[in-house]
Amino acid sequence: MKRADASGGTTGGGAAADPSGPQPRLAGPAPGLLRAAVRRTLPDPGPQRLLAGASFAVTVGGGMLAGTSTLYLTRIVGMSAVRVGLGLTVGAVLGLVFGPYIGHLADRRGPREVHVVTMLCGVVATAGFVVARSFWLLALVSLLVTAVGTGATASRAPLIRALAGVNATAYLAYQRAITNAAIMLGVLIGTVGIQLDSGPVYVGLILAAAGTFLAAAAILTRLPHVPPLPADRARSKWAAMTDRPYLAVMLINGGMSLHLAIPTFALPLWIVDSTSAPRAAITGIMLVNGVLVVALQVRVSRGVTDPRTAGLRMRWAGAALMVSTVLIGAMSGMPWWSALLVLLVATVVYTFGELWQSAASFELAFGLARPDLQGQYAGVFGLGAGGANAAAPAVLAAICLDHGAAGWMTLGVLLLGFGALTPRAVHWAERTRTAAPLPA
Repeated sequence: MKRADASGGTTGGGAAADPSGPQPRLAGPAPGLLRAAVRRTLPDPGPQRLLAGASFAVTVGGGMLAGTSTLYLTRIVGMSAVRVGLGLTVGAVLGLVFGPYIGHLADRRGPREVHVVTMLCGVVATAGFVVARSFWLLALVSLLVTAVGTGATASRAPLIRALAGVNATAYLAYQRAITNAAIMLGVLIGTVGIQLDSGPVYVGLILAAAGTFLAAAAILTRLPHVPPLPADRARSKWAAMTDRPYLAVMLINGGMSLHLAIPTFALPLWIVDSTSAPRAAITGIMLVNGVLVVALQVRVSRGVTDPRTAGLRMRWAGAALMVSTVLIGAMSGMPWWSALLVLLVATVVYTFGELWQSAASFELAFGLARPDLQGQYAGVFGLGAGGANAAAPAVLAAICLDHGAAGWMTLGVLLLGFGALTPRAVHWAERTRTAAPLPA
């Protein structure tokens, strides 16, 4: 799931860090292996670390909410799983449209202030699960939670550009490593509550998740004010929605993002229903994937320095994802030990595909956007991944779970195609910006 400048400046008010400032540096050595490992993951003290800390807080809350809210609604409130799933989906799809608008507000009103307000809205939206006792109320809560999520991503983007400058991709890699650790921590906390399986515990976890947004808002108030960049308001209000090359890159990245539901949705069902691998392997692959992302995201992202290299990494990602899906499909019919070995290899290959796509998407979202409209562009870019997130369970079920190994291979070819298309779309986008720069 932001982020004194890298040289250790003050965290109080004043101007934002110089956009051409140094890349987030690894912190110095510290006694103790665990402490040293944690500090290697963090940006230096200052605004970048504060922004990352705010993201860490809300991501812990998101991990706590995963599973907890669904079980609360089905086991305590008494809704059917179908109604819960449909209500969450309807709200999530409708909530996507708020991202570009909130990003536009951040560009024009100041990203820190808009981001703080978004976090405060997250307190109310998340706590809404406690009182969601009908289908339509659940859909409304889901809409608000999704609007907060997309709005947070969009309003955070101008902050990242101001605080990290040309090193935004490197900084986002640090942040993704940190937030993956936060997800695992949140899920662990939520799992303890799930084992207790009582209404008061579920309510407590939901309210604690809501409280993480309040903690994030408090952290964000310590960031310096980032003044909006000047822009031609008459010509820029919805510029991102009419930037066809950028929209093409967004759609391709969205298509590629279908794979994100593999480890959380399709693969667990495939393991249980179609392979002889032990069910405990589901937890194992998620742990392997999470640890590799935390350990390698920063390193893998270092070679992604501009949109061109990002396009090439998307091609690598498509190839890795295709190999992993073919291996997953081949698990059917294998003895349990062979299936387990193939699953481990597929998970490692898949994770590299995920890392390459993640690093590339960071650079594409920032490198192809107008600096004065970073929030609006980030909101539009998020529509692709958000749409994929909403559609992925149905798409993966229809392709992979209903058609077995052939379906997994089909998915792999589809992902390979998205990766192969990316460099062409990036070239188109760069050419239009060189030939006819967008107005500043």
